[in-house]
Formats: sequence, C-alpha cells, structure tokens
Amino acid sequence: MTEWKPTACILCACNCGVEVQVEDGAITRVKGDKEHPGSKGYACEKAQRLAYYQGALRLTPPLRRRADGTYEEVDWDTAIAEVAAGLASVRDEHGGESIFYYGGGGQGNHLGGAYSGATRAALGMRYASNALAQEKTGEFWIDGHLFGYMAHTAPDFEHAEVAVFVGKNPWMAHGIPHARPTLKAIAADPQRTLIVIDPRRTETAQMADIHLQVRPGFDAHLLAAMLAVLVQEDLLDHGFLEERTEHAQEVIAAVQEIDPDDYAQRADVDPDLVRQTARRIGTAASVSILEDLGIQQAPHSTLNSYLEKLLWALTGNFARPGCVNLHTNFSPTGLVGRHRESKRRTPVTGERIIGGMFPAAAIPDAVLSDDPNRFRAAIVESSNPIHSLPDSPRMREAFAALDFSVVIDIAMTETARCASYVLPAPSQYEKWECTFFNLEFPRTSSTSARPSSPRPTARSPSPRSTAASSVRSAR
Repeated sequence: MTEWKPTACILCACNCGVEVQVEDGAITRVKGDKEHPGSKGYACEKAQRLAYYQGALRLTPPLRRRADGTYEEVDWDTAIAEVAAGLASVRDEHGGESIFYYGGGGQGNHLGGAYSGATRAALGMRYASNALAQEKTGEFWIDGHLFGYMAHTAPDFEHAEVAVFVGKNPWMAHGIPHARPTLKAIAADPQRTLIVIDPRRTETAQMADIHLQVRPGFDAHLLAAMLAVLVQEDLLDHGFLEERTEHAQEVIAAVQEIDPDDYAQRADVDPDLVRQTARRIGTAASVSILEDLGIQQAPHSTLNSYLEKLLWALTGNFARPGCVNLHTNFSPTGLVGRHRESKRRTPVTGERIIGGMFPAAAIPDAVLSDDPNRFRAAIVESSNPIHSLPDSPRMREAFAALDFSVVIDIAMTETARCASYVLPAPSQYEKWECTFFNLEFPRTSSTSARPSSPRPTARSPSPRSTAASSVRSAR
C-alpha cells in the first residue's frame, strides 16, 4: 500500500516540511509539504534524498566488542545492563567528569539531545561537545559580547534591499528559507543587490551583482577594508549608534586608521570594487548579512565574525525588516547583561569552554595523557567525531584508548568501530520526532512528526558470527 505522510527534513537548520511516500515500510519518494506554514512546499535536493539517508546498511541488534576487536550481537537487556555498569564503574572510580558526551541530537535525531540530559546528570558528567564546537563557537563568543548574552541573529533576505553572503553558497547548500527562489528574486530585481564574498566562483557568486573573490584566508583584511570605507566616508547610522550601542567611538577610531586600498590589495580584491560594495551597503535602506563555515572554519575565524557583524552594526541594519534580527526563541526578556566570560576550562589542557561546549579538536589531548583528570569514557550519540573532527588518526587513537565507550547510531560509523558497545538507534523517521532549530525571522515554526516508517527488523544471529564480526576496532 502506498501513502504520503507529513514530516520534516532535518538536513539543515531550515527544517522544511516535507511529505514522504512510504511503500512496504520504506520511504520511496519525498516532496515539499505545501501545507507547512514555514516552507510552504519548498524542498531542496537534500530533502528529496531522505530515503538515501535512511540507509540500507542499518544496525539492528546491539553489538558488544570482543577481546579480539570483532563484535558480537547481544540482546537489549544485556546491552543496557552492561553499558550502565561500564559507565557507572568509570564514574565510581574516577568521577563523572571523566566521562564526556559527544552529540546532542544532531541533525538526525533532535530529541536525542533532550533525552540525554537525565543520563548525563545521573552519571555526573560535566563535559559535552558536538559539531558546533568546531563551527560556531567563535561566532557565539562574539555574539555574547555584542548582545550581553549568548544570542544569535537571523537575516531577513526576503525583504532586504542588499543581501550579503560571506563564505556561503546557498544555491547549493541552501540553509536559508526558500533559498533558490529567494536568490532568483534578489538577482532579478534591479533595485536590489546580491553581494557574495567567496574565493570561489560559486553558483551563488555567478548570480551576484558583486562578487568579491577574496584571497583565501584574507577575509579579515577585506572586511576591514569595507569597514574603513564606511567610516572614512561617514556612511554610518549615527542615530542608531548613539541610541543603541556602547563604545562605538572606540571602534570607529580603530577602523579610521585602516588604509582600505592596502587591505583590499592584500586580499587580492580591486580597491575600487571594495569601495563600490561598501557604498552600496552604507546607502541601502536595509541590509541582511549571513556568514557561514567558509569563514568560520578559516584563518581568523572569530575576527571574521566580529568584522562581519560590524558591517550591519555600524550602518544600523538591525532589528528592522530586511535587516539582521534576533531569533524569537533566542531573545527572552530579562537576559540582557547576563553574559559572563566563561571561567570553565578543559581538563588537562585548560582551554576555554564556550557556550558550554568542549572544544572538539581538544578531545584527544584530554584522553591521551597521564593527567589524573583525563577523559576515560565516552557516550557518542548520532555523531561520528572520528570522521568529522580534525586529525582523524589521532582522534581514532584517543577513542581506542578510552576505558569504556558507547556509540548510539543507526550505522556502523568509524567512531562506532572503536566503541565498547554499539547501540542501534531508530532514525528520525522511525519514531516521534520534532524540529527545534526554528531560527527564521519574523516567521518561525516547529514540526512534531509521527513515525513515518517502521524500524528495520533485527537480523537473526548467524551461527558463525554476526554481520558486524568482520569489523575490527582500532586497538
């Protein structure tokens, strides 16, 4: 029997509503849900490949690693009891802070992050990390100082006269509501301007009115040059700065000293084009700007985030239609002024913890040490840090060196191959789920979804071994 079921895509922060066609328990087709209040039928190619992400090579039984590094199937009661005992043993001997958590729902299973809280509290765990710790903490740190609390902003490209993308290619990566129709609308309107800052001639850059093809790693020089033009040609919103900001004159004085032509040339961008771009931003009625991983995982990433935000702050493009705005769910009243510089530090290396997240690249240093405070166990949920974090060989060495670890996932990932136990999880379409990014402005939405397809049935144990017995750990 064929039927369509409403649900949501979880492959980027837009969380568009989709409908999936299910045949014999499997998702076979995907289309945009026209009834969804946010996406209104829009669905990019990522959403349309959700059936692929369900995966054919699914884990179904719990797996326990043998002494020789292969895995054997165990029943759920045994797996849960032994995992609980293993984690409790590490906690009792070394303290809950010696167990770290990596994941938190991720893009696959959003509710997993919420469910983990009770387990982490019961074990006394203190340290957690996820992909945001290598992508967004620099921007979070800047936002914390900019707004007085750990806020975050959303662009309003739908109504913006000028749209600026820094290190982002939304034509392919999407990541903004109705990405392709929005880009087409801006590019086709002679009264609006599309600006792209990117070393590559991306699909979005090809559509742009202005493409600043910056030299890789020199985004800070280019952004500073644009700011210098704004300041030196007095294209600032002085009313906004006087009424809504503090210490603006100090920033303006520092930028005033920059030679925009020199900085533009260092960035390999025509100084005249830099001036043209800055003037367009400085004279527009509304400007929305969005930065992404292209500068957040590049040299001077935190500085890049600060300079990008100064572009809209000095020109007053904040908290208005077509400008940069705070997300509704990130701006509760009464939090302004509560931001404090984090005093928490990582064990062993003493690095700063930002936004409550352990710096992901520092995980091996916190494991491969003789320090008595080192990490000795791990819970990894819906994530694959050995594959996705820097220096995979050393990350693999660190996970293999742990006294105990458990991976909760739908597939036998690189990280799972180092785990003491692997617990198969249902995918986001096999259980009740919800989306919680809802970062759009001014309209926002969240989807609560019923299970769309049944979980794969468990395989019968092989008399020889198991389907995963040929997979060895890194020990």
